[in-house]
This record gives sequence, structure tokens and C-alpha cells, in this order.
Amino acid sequence: MFETGNVVLHPSEGVCEIDDVRSERFDGSKKRTYYVMHPLYAKIKSTLFVPVDSDKIVLQKMPTKDEIIELIKSVSVESIEWIDNSTLRKDAFMHIIYNGDTKDIVALIAKLHMRKKEVETAGKKFSATDSKILKEAEKRVYQEFSYVLNTDEKNIPEFILKYLNV
Repeated sequence: MFETGNVVLHPSEGVCEIDDVRSERFDGSKKRTYYVMHPLYAKIKSTLFVPVDSDKIVLQKMPTKDEIIELIKSVSVESIEWIDNSTLRKDAFMHIIYNGDTKDIVALIAKLHMRKKEVETAGKKFSATDSKILKEAEKRVYQEFSYVLNTDEKNIPEFILKYLNV
């Protein structure tokens, strides 16, 4: 169980700080214990209530720098299959992002960067849909890594490339 002051990784909101752990009753339902938290990188201030016993929203502890380096070193870009159908690709790639597995998200980022380079080398444009997926994946990982490494998000791509076995 997490405590007030802990920083955790929320599957869709990213890096969050827990402000309180308390019992609440919403909409006449039974009283439950919630983590009350706020996203650290949100543009608009918001408060999240996540049930402590939730099976749907699983909070993760923040990794250490050494764990991040080991994760990056173990990434296999080949684990991400390129799907030619853009609709199926979007669904599959967004599932990877919201599944919350950082290793898979880093592999996805690498795969999309490789694809972008291929497409642009051929004189074509990288699709807007793939660009949006890439931006969403980068946001998720870069927030987490920049918090742990105590550095600006703009430094994260270089950090990843330093350790990525591509």
C-alpha cells in the first residue's frame, strides 16, 4: 500500500503524487478507501481518486535509475510487430501505451522512430496518426524517466539511445 507523499505511476495520467489516503462514499455507494492524488505533469490541475483495492487502475511504484537502464538495455524492437492497416495499428499501439508496460512502450517508441526515418528517407510523410501515437508514448515514458533521473524531458531521448540496443 502506498502512503501520502509517495510518487507513483498512474496507467493513464502518468507520474502522480499521493496527497492523502482516505475513506469516501461517492454516489451513495459503500464507503471505500481511496488514494487522493494529483498528476505532476498535468497542464490543468486535477485531483484523482483511485480506490486502494482497484483491479482496473493499478498504480506502480517509480523505478530507480538502475532499473530504468536495465529496462532500456533489455528492450527488443522486434517485439513490436508493424501492422500495415492503420486502424488496426492504432488500436494495437494504443493498447501497448495504456497497458502500462514501460519496456513495451520504449520498444514502441524505438519502432516508430525507425519507421519514421524509413518513411522520410523514402521522401514520404510520417502519418499524423503514427505521430500522435509516438507523442503519446513519449509523453508517458519521458515523464516517468525525467522524474526519476531528475532531468528535463528533452534529455530523455538521448539517454534512451545511449542504452538502447538497436
